[in-house]
Amino acid sequence: MVLPVWLTIGLREDLLGSSFETYYPMTVAMIFGSMIAGSTPIGGGVIGFPVSVLLIGFTANQGRDFSLMIQSVGMTGASFLIFFDKFNLMMKYGDLVGTSVIFSLFGLVIGFKISIAPFVVMCIYTSTTLAFAIVLAYVDECLQKGDDEETLHSNEENSRSDSIGTEPKEQRDATRAEDIEEQRNDTIVTPEDQACTSKRDSTIDFILLALFSLFGGIVSSQIGTGADITFYAFGSLIHNSRKYNKKMNGIDLTAASIVIMTSTSIFGTILRVSTTGTNAPTTEVYEALIASACIVIIGAPLGALFLSESNKNRLKILFYVLAFVQIVTFGIIKVKRNVLAWSMIGGFLAFICLSISVMDCLVFKTNFGGTLSCIKNRKQCNTIIS
Repeated sequence: MVLPVWLTIGLREDLLGSSFETYYPMTVAMIFGSMIAGSTPIGGGVIGFPVSVLLIGFTANQGRDFSLMIQSVGMTGASFLIFFDKFNLMMKYGDLVGTSVIFSLFGLVIGFKISIAPFVVMCIYTSTTLAFAIVLAYVDECLQKGDDEETLHSNEENSRSDSIGTEPKEQRDATRAEDIEEQRNDTIVTPEDQACTSKRDSTIDFILLALFSLFGGIVSSQIGTGADITFYAFGSLIHNSRKYNKKMNGIDLTAASIVIMTSTSIFGTILRVSTTGTNAPTTEVYEALIASACIVIIGAPLGALFLSESNKNRLKILFYVLAFVQIVTFGIIKVKRNVLAWSMIGGFLAFICLSISVMDCLVFKTNFGGTLSCIKNRKQCNTIIS
């Protein structure tokens, strides 16, 4: 459906030749950007925004408009493939996705009413991307490793239980006595208590998801991406920390974030193309879109095919590299020796690190990846060096 419309508009407006001639760097960049949009929890704007602003010379608003428009094409293709291939995902987590979409759209509308200096927008973009890289690294290296350790411990417990029948009678009696004593010491949790705790957590989670999504929509209104990043952060840090929630693995979180950013991009594009006057999208943005749409409509669904366990480590490494490259590039080209800008970026990243530290100490208690992980295993304490 996209390619015939793209070809018709390009020929009718005589834009095909001039668009590719002027914006071929964007065409090349979006080959990689579209693959990233379809396979990672960040939109193609992570490539489109810095390339359009830093390389091509777009203003921050033009870069934002291009990011929203190009994502509404490519990520829609990726979302179609996700719905087709991972339909159960929407059945299991449709309430979370729907809530996030609604509040992201509210944030988008609010954000369009806010006027921020272009240089500040670039600082927000750089800080947000790198902050998400820090959050993703914490989730992968600390929270998920902690889950793996608990799973390993559970398997060891089951294996030990299976071998009890082969132990001498005296040893079996001692083991049973120890188990009975541990059960007496454990706090008894009734079904009513579980239901009350689950209901309270659900209410808190709804409020937090609304706030995360609202913030993601506001960020998307300035840099063209953000709603996907904030949902992934919420799912990793809040949703998966709840004992009674269905855990979302990295693949499910990524797929859901793609659908959320797709909806946000489409709605944002409609708001932008319907804007008139001096604030309307410029001709240059549409020409860059013509030069890239034919690429992303193929690249993003292809990227979605890489959403598998075997490729998740490669995709994470790719994102870490991009986060590092973009802050270095932005620092060299734009920030330079601006002490105030570096203070803003450093202060925001310090706040993210401090928030993770507080959450780790009060909620997750991983001690940053198991530097000292005491597992309750019949009074054994395992020291794990990460």
